[in-house]
Amino acid sequence: MKLNYQLTHPTEKPVKELFFLISPPRHIASDVFVLKDDVHYLTGRELNDRYSRAHISLFKYSDTEHHMKHMIRFVEARATEIKPFNIFLKDFGTFYNGSNRTIYMDIVNKTPIQEIFEKTVKEDKNFIPHITIAKNLLHEDFLKCWPYLKGLNYSNQHFLCDRITVLAKADKSWIHFKDIMFGGNA
Repeated sequence: MKLNYQLTHPTEKPVKELFFLISPPRHIASDVFVLKDDVHYLTGRELNDRYSRAHISLFKYSDTEHHMKHMIRFVEARATEIKPFNIFLKDFGTFYNGSNRTIYMDIVNKTPIQEIFEKTVKEDKNFIPHITIAKNLLHEDFLKCWPYLKGLNYSNQHFLCDRITVLAKADKSWIHFKDIMFGGNA
């Protein structure tokens, strides 16, 4: 089976890396943007991930163009086995990164996303699906933001997950490459 697309950036530069993720809808992405803005205000400085779009990371893949095409076909085949489901969000949590902290929006029903990860990558008990709000905060910045975010009640938010979004990286930018629909829908 021959693929009908090339792994090139719109500038015709070869793709160096693919990023497989779940993209929340606009209203969730907007909430995440506002929360990142709040973190910027509370810390008094702009963090590296300030303008990164809201997403649930699955995995990144880099290899030759030939192997990337095979990876896309592999994920497409696995996606036919997955039925769309709702992702429910509630409140916030933290990860410890040595002395730094990451604040994230918590996902109530992690199991379906973990199953997608396991079907496409491998079993990993350390994989925790989440939407990052602020990554690798210094301890003093964490102490400025966490009481505020911990006190917010973010619940009754959900969205339909019916696809895996693939971004392609060429040079230093990520661009939308493809959506892989669940249940064999294209």
